[in-house]
Amino acid sequence: MRRLLAIVLCGGLFFATAPPIVAASGGHVEGYVPAVAHANGRFGSVWTSDLWIYHQGATVIHLWLNKPGQDNTDGESVVVNLEEPVVFISDVVGTLFGTSGSGSLHYIADGPVTVTSRTWTPGAEGGSYGLTLPGEPVETASFAGSGQAGTLRVVVNQRLGFRANFGVVNVTPVPVSVLVEIFTADGEPAPGDSSFTLDLEPFGMTQVNNILKALTAGDRDGLIIRAGVTSGEGAIFSFLTDVDNTTNDSSYQAGFRFAF
Repeated sequence: MRRLLAIVLCGGLFFATAPPIVAASGGHVEGYVPAVAHANGRFGSVWTSDLWIYHQGATVIHLWLNKPGQDNTDGESVVVNLEEPVVFISDVVGTLFGTSGSGSLHYIADGPVTVTSRTWTPGAEGGSYGLTLPGEPVETASFAGSGQAGTLRVVVNQRLGFRANFGVVNVTPVPVSVLVEIFTADGEPAPGDSSFTLDLEPFGMTQVNNILKALTAGDRDGLIIRAGVTSGEGAIFSFLTDVDNTTNDSSYQAGFRFAF
């Protein structure tokens, strides 16, 4: 089963299956920006995502905004013509999709592309704080059945005054269950509520805000958050943003594979 594309042709719309995924040098044709937003956050933050698309031979790209907590299978793409080497889209959620909220951004192009984004919030005293989220090729996702070495990890310190937001993106047209576990730096389960399951709809995503709040209070360095698909099929990306509560300054980390 492949996602349908709404393609503009001769002033009308017709539906076709997505183009086949092929190896690409210097870019990729299908991938995800794990999180984009046009939304209010905590501590006075207002998050907006800008998007850059750099193509290496592609002529069009199809973009889907996959909303959290729902089945996004039947979502229609927005088609962007790649007439210049770099296409910049300011506030991609608000301007391109005409909506607000958050989600993941799925893209399929007809040739190699590099996609990246900046999600930012105005600073309380001027300027802005933001973080770069690069597009990730879909073939690097963690698939069900890949075992311990295939689970995804992020690392973070537990500190008063910071919040860690953890996200998971389902890149497949089937529901998935994801086991999330938090460990201390020595590989032991973190004290408190350190294990839970997330259920995602097809092409769905979710973000657990302040994921460390369920742990026993205290300062801890090098916590490990591990996520893996436990259902029979499916594949995921995971990510973490570490945010300063005072300034909303943020850092981004993509889930990586490493077994301990």
